[in-house]
Amino acid sequence: MITLTISIVTANNKSLILECLRSIYGTVEDLRIEVYVVINASSDDSKEAIREEFPDVKLIVNNEKLGFTHNHNMVIRRGKGKYILVLNDDTIILNGALQKMVDFMEVSPEVGIVGCKILNPDGSPQWSCGRSINYKFEMFKIGVLRSFLPFIKDTHYQHTKEVLWVSGACLMVRTEVVRRVGLFDENFIIYFEDGDLCYRVNQAGWKVVFYPHTEIIHYFGMTRRQYLARDMFVIYKSRLYFFSKHCGFLMQYLIRMTTVLEGSIKFLRTLIVYPTNSNERQELMDTFRRVIRLALSPNSRNREEP
Repeated sequence: MITLTISIVTANNKSLILECLRSIYGTVEDLRIEVYVVINASSDDSKEAIREEFPDVKLIVNNEKLGFTHNHNMVIRRGKGKYILVLNDDTIILNGALQKMVDFMEVSPEVGIVGCKILNPDGSPQWSCGRSINYKFEMFKIGVLRSFLPFIKDTHYQHTKEVLWVSGACLMVRTEVVRRVGLFDENFIIYFEDGDLCYRVNQAGWKVVFYPHTEIIHYFGMTRRQYLARDMFVIYKSRLYFFSKHCGFLMQYLIRMTTVLEGSIKFLRTLIVYPTNSNERQELMDTFRRVIRLALSPNSRNREEP
């Protein structure tokens, strides 16, 4: 019986995905795993390199670029493991983390999702979980307040604790749970999809837990730098969709107006800070114009494709 299905999506990140796979197979110990890698319309030779070094990896190759949630859902539907690990390709597994996460889930039947301590390459912790007085305030904090007050974040990562969300960079969920609550919502192309899944798991009666005795390294932003303007728009689109899905009219209105203000500030900052002839400057300015239009739209769920 397969204990753990690991799902990784990669696109033109050959060196990162190979390092990630090496860390998995180098620390897996006796855990029975199956590893799926979705090659998301890559133009490099990731597919050939993976097949040569890791013949046991199951490859899904997309000829066109598909969303993060769609790709992981393809794996979840195929996976045979008791648990499913959603893992970024720019991560390194440390110190038998996979076995420790599985062991924790085995003795914690009330837990539906577990996340681990996520470290920067220099060993400092990344913001990888959150808890507040309630779920809506927590998502408002990470989606809005952090944009204006970046020092507002959870910083205590030393103790096992029940939280409201854990990062999708390394998220383990019981297959039983995801079958009951549903797959990732594919209206989230990427971003906020982890929070949405955690919310639904909480609503269904299971706990979401941060477990700091397992650690990974995450090269945060390595992939995103290639597509900064595009990803910036998708973040805002996902934020607006999340609140349209889970919140009432007044909260949605607050989020839309806050997004207009934030987009306007960032548009002006880009105009001032970036060199006049910078291509990135023009792309970001166009992005923030689109963000403002999207936030002012009466139905921000369906308008403006990335």
